[in-house]
Amino acid sequence: MIVGRGLIATAFRNSLFDCPPFVVFASGVSNSTESDPDAYARELALLDPYLTKNTTLIYFSTTSIFDPTKAHTSYILHKSAIEKRIREHAQSYLLVRLPILVGRTSNPYTLINFLANAVKEEKPITLHANACRHLLDIDDLVPVLAPFAGMTRMRETINIPGSEKISVPELAEKIENVLHRKGVFTWENSGACYDIPVDAGKTIFVGGKQYVEDILIKYLG
Repeated sequence: MIVGRGLIATAFRNSLFDCPPFVVFASGVSNSTESDPDAYARELALLDPYLTKNTTLIYFSTTSIFDPTKAHTSYILHKSAIEKRIREHAQSYLLVRLPILVGRTSNPYTLINFLANAVKEEKPITLHANACRHLLDIDDLVPVLAPFAGMTRMRETINIPGSEKISVPELAEKIENVLHRKGVFTWENSGACYDIPVDAGKTIFVGGKQYVEDILIKYLG
């Protein structure tokens, strides 16, 4: 069963996980700056019935849980609470922490769309000079998880950073190069370039040195 209609849900339809043993929960708060408590309450209310089903629940969290500058935001507190709830109540689950997902979506809140739209529109924006991010092509998500499709019962937490770390200034420059335009950026001395702890579950990287460029060219070029 696939719960949701967005980028992740679309990727999982007709996949190995689109079958009765699994519930792929891909419906929830997608805007990491969301501050409305009702939005988080709606996700929790939608999720709760699946915690007691005799299925394997696949839930998508975020690698930003490890970002010290975001630890006290509503989004990260919510994701941490959901992870804890799943571990306590679901008999079988796969918690998947994801980075910035890149795909064909009109969602303006994704980092890549936000930066690309700002460059195209010559819109002045302020960015964190010290921040780093990871990117993952949505087309790579299901193949990376394919080995778990044969497991009937599990209690696993994995991290999929996708690419190696890239600084936000370098990422902005790469987007400018792909779009052949210059952005109107102001750089703030803030942000963090963090690592995923070695004891935080299995960590899976995707692609090589050209992975970020390949993603940007694929979706913006």
